[in-house]
Amino acid sequence: MKLKEKVALVIGGTSGIGFDTALRLASEGAEVIITGRSEGKTAEAASRLNELLRHAGKVVPMHGDATSAEQTERLFSKIRDSYGKLDILVHVAGISGRKWGDGPLDACTEEGWDVVMTANVKSVYLTNHHALRMMTGQKSGVIINVSSILGMVGTQAHFTTHAYAASRGAVISLSRAAAVYYAKDNIRVNVVCPGLLDTPMSQRAVNDQVIREALCYLQPLAPHIGYPHDVAEAILFLASDDAKFITGVALPIDGGWTAQ
Repeated sequence: MKLKEKVALVIGGTSGIGFDTALRLASEGAEVIITGRSEGKTAEAASRLNELLRHAGKVVPMHGDATSAEQTERLFSKIRDSYGKLDILVHVAGISGRKWGDGPLDACTEEGWDVVMTANVKSVYLTNHHALRMMTGQKSGVIINVSSILGMVGTQAHFTTHAYAASRGAVISLSRAAAVYYAKDNIRVNVVCPGLLDTPMSQRAVNDQVIREALCYLQPLAPHIGYPHDVAEAILFLASDDAKFITGVALPIDGGWTAQ
Protein backbone atom coordinates (compact mmCIF):
# COMPACT_ATOMS: atom_id res chain seq x y z
CA MET A 1 0.00 0.00 0.00
CA LYS A 2 2.61 2.51 -1.14
CA LEU A 3 0.03 5.25 -1.73
CA LYS A 4 -2.27 4.79 1.25
CA GLU A 5 -4.24 7.96 2.06
CA LYS A 6 -2.96 9.69 -1.10
CA VAL A 7 -5.32 11.48 -3.48
CA ALA A 8 -4.41 11.02 -7.14
CA LEU A 9 -5.86 12.58 -10.29
CA VAL A 10 -5.40 10.85 -13.66
CA ILE A 11 -6.19 13.13 -16.60
CA GLY A 12 -7.31 10.84 -19.40
CA GLY A 13 -7.96 7.76 -17.28
CA THR A 14 -10.62 6.06 -19.38
CA SER A 15 -8.41 3.80 -21.52
CA GLY A 16 -4.87 2.77 -22.37
CA ILE A 17 -2.08 4.15 -20.17
CA GLY A 18 -4.49 6.21 -18.09
CA PHE A 19 -6.76 3.27 -17.28
CA ASP A 20 -3.88 0.99 -16.27
CA THR A 21 -2.29 3.79 -14.25
CA ALA A 22 -5.51 4.44 -12.33
CA LEU A 23 -5.74 0.72 -11.59
CA ARG A 24 -2.17 0.54 -10.24
CA LEU A 25 -2.43 3.70 -8.15
CA ALA A 26 -5.72 2.57 -6.60
CA SER A 27 -4.37 -0.94 -5.97
CA GLU A 28 -1.60 0.68 -3.89
CA GLY A 29 -4.10 2.50 -1.69
CA ALA A 30 -4.67 5.84 -3.41
CA GLU A 31 -8.06 7.47 -3.80
CA VAL A 32 -8.09 7.99 -7.56
CA ILE A 33 -10.07 10.47 -9.64
CA ILE A 34 -10.16 9.84 -13.39
CA THR A 35 -11.23 12.33 -16.04
CA GLY A 36 -12.33 12.06 -19.63
CA ARG A 37 -14.12 14.23 -22.18
CA SER A 38 -17.13 11.91 -22.34
CA GLU A 39 -19.13 11.77 -19.12
CA GLY A 40 -20.55 8.36 -20.01
CA LYS A 41 -17.19 6.79 -20.91
CA THR A 42 -15.58 8.22 -17.78
CA ALA A 43 -18.28 6.77 -15.55
CA GLU A 44 -18.07 3.41 -17.37
CA ALA A 45 -14.28 3.30 -16.95
CA ALA A 46 -14.55 4.06 -13.21
CA SER A 47 -17.11 1.29 -12.83
CA ARG A 48 -14.84 -1.23 -14.59
CA LEU A 49 -11.88 -0.15 -12.46
CA ASN A 50 -13.84 -0.56 -9.24
CA GLU A 51 -14.93 -4.03 -10.35
CA LEU A 52 -11.32 -5.00 -10.96
CA LEU A 53 -10.33 -3.56 -7.59
CA ARG A 54 -13.30 -5.20 -5.82
CA HIS A 55 -13.69 -1.92 -3.95
CA ALA A 56 -16.64 0.23 -4.99
CA GLY A 57 -15.89 3.93 -4.95
CA LYS A 58 -12.10 3.61 -4.92
CA VAL A 59 -12.01 5.26 -8.33
CA VAL A 60 -14.20 8.31 -8.83
CA PRO A 61 -15.15 9.70 -12.27
CA MET A 62 -15.12 13.45 -12.87
CA HIS A 63 -16.01 14.58 -16.37
CA GLY A 64 -13.92 17.34 -17.89
CA ASP A 65 -12.08 18.56 -20.99
CA ALA A 66 -8.50 19.41 -20.04
CA THR A 67 -8.19 21.84 -22.96
CA SER A 68 -10.93 24.02 -21.46
CA ALA A 69 -9.73 26.55 -18.88
CA GLU A 70 -13.22 26.79 -17.39
CA GLN A 71 -13.74 23.04 -17.09
CA THR A 72 -10.26 22.46 -15.69
CA GLU A 73 -10.68 25.15 -13.04
CA ARG A 74 -14.04 23.64 -12.09
CA LEU A 75 -12.47 20.17 -11.83
CA PHE A 76 -9.76 21.31 -9.43
CA SER A 77 -12.23 23.32 -7.36
CA LYS A 78 -14.32 20.19 -6.97
CA ILE A 79 -11.27 18.18 -5.89
CA ARG A 80 -10.32 20.86 -3.38
CA ASP A 81 -13.84 20.90 -1.95
CA SER A 82 -14.17 17.10 -1.87
CA TYR A 83 -10.70 16.05 -0.68
CA GLY A 84 -8.95 19.18 0.57
CA LYS A 85 -5.71 18.18 -1.12
CA LEU A 86 -4.10 16.65 -4.18
CA ASP A 87 -1.02 14.47 -3.75
CA ILE A 88 -0.48 13.11 -7.26
CA LEU A 89 -1.31 14.41 -10.73
CA VAL A 90 -0.79 12.13 -13.73
CA HIS A 91 -1.50 13.83 -17.05
CA VAL A 92 -1.96 11.17 -19.73
CA ALA A 93 -4.47 12.79 -22.10
CA GLY A 94 -3.18 13.64 -25.54
CA ILE A 95 -3.84 13.04 -29.22
CA SER A 96 -2.22 12.22 -32.53
CA GLY A 97 -3.14 14.97 -35.00
CA ARG A 98 -2.70 13.04 -38.23
CA LYS A 99 -6.39 13.26 -39.17
CA TRP A 100 -6.32 17.04 -38.69
CA GLY A 101 -3.34 17.48 -41.01
CA ASP A 102 -0.26 16.78 -38.89
CA GLY A 103 2.68 15.35 -40.79
CA PRO A 104 6.15 16.36 -42.00
CA LEU A 105 6.74 20.04 -41.34
CA ASP A 106 6.43 21.10 -44.98
CA ALA A 107 3.06 19.33 -45.22
CA CYS A 108 1.67 19.94 -41.71
CA THR A 109 -1.43 22.12 -41.86
CA GLU A 110 -2.10 25.08 -39.60
CA GLU A 111 -5.19 23.30 -38.30
CA GLY A 112 -3.15 20.19 -37.51
CA TRP A 113 -0.58 22.29 -35.65
CA ASP A 114 -3.17 24.20 -33.61
CA VAL A 115 -5.26 21.15 -32.71
CA VAL A 116 -2.22 19.19 -31.53
CA MET A 117 -0.74 22.06 -29.54
CA THR A 118 -4.06 22.69 -27.81
CA ALA A 119 -4.64 19.03 -26.94
CA ASN A 120 -1.07 18.14 -25.99
CA VAL A 121 0.48 21.33 -24.58
CA LYS A 122 -2.28 23.69 -23.45
CA SER A 123 -3.99 20.87 -21.54
CA VAL A 124 -0.75 20.06 -19.68
CA TYR A 125 -0.28 23.73 -18.86
CA LEU A 126 -3.82 23.97 -17.45
CA THR A 127 -3.73 20.83 -15.30
CA ASN A 128 -0.20 21.44 -14.02
CA HIS A 129 -1.04 25.10 -13.30
CA HIS A 130 -3.98 24.22 -11.08
CA ALA A 131 -2.24 21.24 -9.46
CA LEU A 132 0.74 23.39 -8.52
CA ARG A 133 -1.51 26.05 -6.99
CA MET A 134 -2.76 23.34 -4.62
CA MET A 135 0.58 21.62 -4.08
CA THR A 136 2.57 24.77 -3.28
CA GLY A 137 0.11 25.43 -0.46
CA GLN A 138 0.62 21.91 0.83
CA LYS A 139 4.41 22.06 0.34
CA SER A 140 4.24 18.61 -1.21
CA GLY A 141 3.10 16.79 -4.32
CA VAL A 142 4.07 14.74 -7.35
CA ILE A 143 3.33 15.46 -11.01
CA ILE A 144 3.96 12.95 -13.77
CA ASN A 145 3.33 14.07 -17.33
CA VAL A 146 3.17 11.61 -20.21
CA SER A 147 5.16 12.64 -23.28
CA SER A 148 6.69 10.41 -25.97
CA ILE A 149 10.08 9.37 -27.26
CA LEU A 150 9.12 11.41 -30.34
CA GLY A 151 9.71 14.44 -28.14
CA MET A 152 13.30 13.22 -27.65
CA VAL A 153 14.43 11.85 -31.03
CA GLY A 154 13.65 12.37 -34.69
CA THR A 155 12.62 9.69 -37.17
CA GLN A 156 13.19 9.23 -40.88
CA ALA A 157 9.97 7.37 -41.57
CA HIS A 158 6.74 5.94 -40.14
CA PHE A 159 6.33 8.52 -37.32
CA THR A 160 6.76 11.87 -39.09
CA THR A 161 4.11 13.93 -37.33
CA HIS A 162 6.09 17.05 -36.51
CA ALA A 163 3.44 18.98 -34.61
CA TYR A 164 3.09 15.95 -32.35
CA ALA A 165 6.87 15.77 -31.88
CA ALA A 166 7.01 19.47 -31.03
CA SER A 167 4.17 19.12 -28.54
CA ARG A 168 5.83 16.21 -26.80
CA GLY A 169 9.14 18.05 -26.62
CA ALA A 170 7.33 21.01 -25.07
CA VAL A 171 5.93 18.78 -22.32
CA ILE A 172 9.44 17.57 -21.47
CA SER A 173 10.87 21.10 -21.34
CA LEU A 174 7.98 22.46 -19.29
CA SER A 175 8.23 19.59 -16.82
CA ARG A 176 11.98 19.99 -16.34
CA ALA A 177 11.66 23.73 -15.79
CA ALA A 178 8.90 23.17 -13.23
CA ALA A 179 10.87 20.40 -11.51
CA VAL A 180 13.76 22.72 -10.74
CA TYR A 181 11.63 25.69 -9.70
CA TYR A 182 9.18 23.82 -7.45
CA ALA A 183 11.77 21.62 -5.75
CA LYS A 184 11.82 24.27 -3.01
CA ASP A 185 8.19 23.37 -2.28
CA ASN A 186 8.93 19.63 -1.98
CA ILE A 187 7.15 19.01 -5.29
CA ARG A 188 8.57 16.52 -7.78
CA VAL A 189 7.81 16.77 -11.52
CA ASN A 190 8.80 13.97 -13.89
CA VAL A 191 7.94 12.78 -17.39
CA VAL A 192 7.54 9.33 -18.90
CA CYS A 193 8.25 8.93 -22.61
CA PRO A 194 6.74 5.78 -24.09
CA GLY A 195 7.79 4.24 -27.36
CA LEU A 196 5.20 2.52 -29.52
CA LEU A 197 2.62 0.83 -27.31
CA ASP A 198 -0.44 -1.25 -28.10
CA THR A 199 -3.02 1.39 -27.10
CA PRO A 200 -6.26 2.62 -28.67
CA MET A 201 -4.48 5.73 -30.01
CA SER A 202 -1.74 3.76 -31.79
CA GLN A 203 -3.78 1.16 -33.68
CA ARG A 204 -2.83 2.58 -37.10
CA ALA A 205 0.83 1.90 -36.40
CA VAL A 206 0.30 -1.31 -34.42
CA ASN A 207 -1.63 -2.89 -37.30
CA ASP A 208 0.80 -1.77 -40.02
CA GLN A 209 2.93 -4.77 -40.97
CA VAL A 210 5.80 -2.59 -42.23
CA ILE A 211 5.94 -0.74 -38.91
CA ARG A 212 5.71 -3.98 -36.95
CA GLU A 213 8.75 -5.26 -38.83
CA ALA A 214 10.59 -1.97 -38.28
CA LEU A 215 10.01 -2.28 -34.53
CA CYS A 216 12.42 -5.22 -34.45
CA TYR A 217 15.27 -2.71 -34.76
CA LEU A 218 13.56 0.45 -33.48
CA GLN A 219 12.57 -1.25 -30.19
CA PRO A 220 15.03 -4.17 -30.03
CA LEU A 221 13.87 -5.49 -26.67
CA ALA A 222 11.36 -8.32 -27.32
CA PRO A 223 8.42 -8.40 -27.83
CA HIS A 224 9.27 -5.12 -29.64
CA ILE A 225 6.01 -3.44 -28.68
CA GLY A 226 5.07 -2.09 -25.27
CA TYR A 227 1.82 -2.21 -23.35
CA PRO A 228 0.01 0.30 -21.13
CA HIS A 229 0.91 -1.57 -17.94
CA ASP A 230 4.61 -1.14 -18.74
CA VAL A 231 4.15 2.63 -18.44
CA ALA A 232 1.74 2.36 -15.50
CA GLU A 233 4.38 0.54 -13.45
CA ALA A 234 6.91 3.31 -14.12
CA ILE A 235 4.35 5.97 -13.18
CA LEU A 236 3.59 4.13 -9.93
CA PHE A 237 7.30 4.13 -9.09
CA LEU A 238 7.68 7.85 -9.80
CA ALA A 239 4.53 8.65 -7.81
CA SER A 240 5.70 6.75 -4.73
CA ASP A 241 8.31 7.53 -2.09
CA ASP A 242 10.55 4.96 -3.79
CA ALA A 243 11.38 7.85 -6.15
CA LYS A 244 11.59 10.56 -3.46
CA PHE A 245 14.95 11.85 -4.75
CA ILE A 246 14.01 11.83 -8.44
CA THR A 247 12.76 14.96 -10.18
CA GLY A 248 13.15 16.50 -13.63
CA VAL A 249 13.62 13.12 -15.31
CA ALA A 250 12.32 12.24 -18.78
CA LEU A 251 12.18 8.45 -18.57
CA PRO A 252 12.05 6.53 -21.86
CA ILE A 253 9.94 3.37 -21.78
CA ASP A 254 10.78 2.29 -25.28
CA GLY A 255 12.39 -1.14 -25.52
CA GLY A 256 15.78 0.42 -26.29
CA TRP A 257 14.76 2.88 -29.03
CA THR A 258 16.46 5.98 -27.61
CA ALA A 259 19.58 4.06 -26.54
CA GLN A 260 20.63 3.68 -30.17
